[in-house]
Amino acid sequence: MTGFPDLGLNKKLLKAVEETGWKTPTPIQEQSIPVGLMGSDLFGEAQTGTGKTGAYALIVLGRTKAGQEKPSTVVLAPTRELADQVAKEMKVLAKYTKHNIAAIYGGASYGKQIDALENGCDVVVGTPGRILDLQGKGILDLGQIKELVLDEADRMLDMGFVEDIENIISMTPDSRQTLMFSATLNDEVRDIAARSMKEPVEVSVSHDAVVTDLVRQYYIETPRNKKIDILRDIMANGNPKMLVFCSTKIMVDDLYDGFSKEGMKIGAIHGDMPQDRRQKTIRGFKNNRMKVLVATDVAARGIDIDDIECVVNYDAPIDPETYTHRIGRAGRAGRTGVSITFISNREDRRIPAYEEFMDRKVERVTRKQIPNLRIDNPELKALHADEVIKEQPAVSHRKKIDATIRKDVTIKADMVVLSLDLGKNEGINRTDLVSYISGCAGIPEDSIGRIGLSTKTSFVEVGSDDAENVIRAVNTTRFNGRKVRASYAPQKERCKDKLAKKN
Repeated sequence: MTGFPDLGLNKKLLKAVEETGWKTPTPIQEQSIPVGLMGSDLFGEAQTGTGKTGAYALIVLGRTKAGQEKPSTVVLAPTRELADQVAKEMKVLAKYTKHNIAAIYGGASYGKQIDALENGCDVVVGTPGRILDLQGKGILDLGQIKELVLDEADRMLDMGFVEDIENIISMTPDSRQTLMFSATLNDEVRDIAARSMKEPVEVSVSHDAVVTDLVRQYYIETPRNKKIDILRDIMANGNPKMLVFCSTKIMVDDLYDGFSKEGMKIGAIHGDMPQDRRQKTIRGFKNNRMKVLVATDVAARGIDIDDIECVVNYDAPIDPETYTHRIGRAGRAGRTGVSITFISNREDRRIPAYEEFMDRKVERVTRKQIPNLRIDNPELKALHADEVIKEQPAVSHRKKIDATIRKDVTIKADMVVLSLDLGKNEGINRTDLVSYISGCAGIPEDSIGRIGLSTKTSFVEVGSDDAENVIRAVNTTRFNGRKVRASYAPQKERCKDKLAKKN
């Protein structure tokens, strides 16, 4: 069995690794670290939770000197939470090498970040927007970069960071080493890799077997208009802990809104929701405050939960690889799990494709057979028997807005919609807008609701108690040098209807 000493790491890094408690390298670490330490450009295809952060951290810390005035490594991450998490992990691994690590991201004070750069740092971990911001102010110099890391490249591209990434790449020396990590290899990821890397070595662990014999796989042929009724039947069969995958954000919202109105405790996550809110929802699901979570593939990447009993493909994925990664969420940690995929008439060829890819059979069942399927796991039921699921107190509405009460996250139930004369023409996306409002108004990102973004205007849900403060703060600050006007949005339509139209 390969150990960390076999990978070519220096003694200082090996000592830090030993103290973290890591015993053996993960597949992505075993395959990528020796290649990366030799200086080759590297493309790593790996899911969240496979140890990729440790892989590229050990590579760059092993190849660069500590104690430099200007950074020699920049790591790009899609969100402030991931940037902060990566920086913390790298600091642990740099305990004995003495590399200085700085986390740079939007929605936080400039002061500490500027001080970290001006005092000298070796590694900058940050989001593309804030890195470009500080570079533009002459505070961050990218001219000495020897190592460039793009973490979760596909997710950054999904969030609209392609131009920012290309700008940052163009500011770094051509002689740099580039390490790119992505969960998927779509055309856009391949394109940016081709333009930024020199003969990269490709390392993939995404094709590792994530489906085991512990996952019992079923599919049900059904027209689209019957899916929700079948989903109710599955929920009623033992009240299993379920992860439901949808192909679109709109479908996630529709299922969430519909079941919430019926009084069901359900969570929902997708890419348009602020990261803080997604993380709170995932924590609620992990701690059994709700038994059902509806998600898109991109948003579900951060889920690392071992007691999911059932995965439902409400929308059957097109490619077999996505299917295997979805259903691999069940049957973890040696426990049994179930997957159920809804198949419409036009999707009848997908099941054979899944079976060929996995070399496993997916069993056809009918709706009438659902009560006979053992979906819930008795072992997990016993494990959680002593846990008390606390009910959220009912909250009355004070405003005219017919706001949806989100029971799965801690936010105000009374939401109002604000209108800002700031839209896509300004080069802003939803993530930037959340960070901007949070920063200038001093409110948490997870207190901001849904966002509708058009060419010249944006509509933002905020708590009614925060609305006046947000309007006042926005109207006294500037975005990219120009004044922004905020006001209450016209209330001719309900909040969710207006936002739905903008989305």
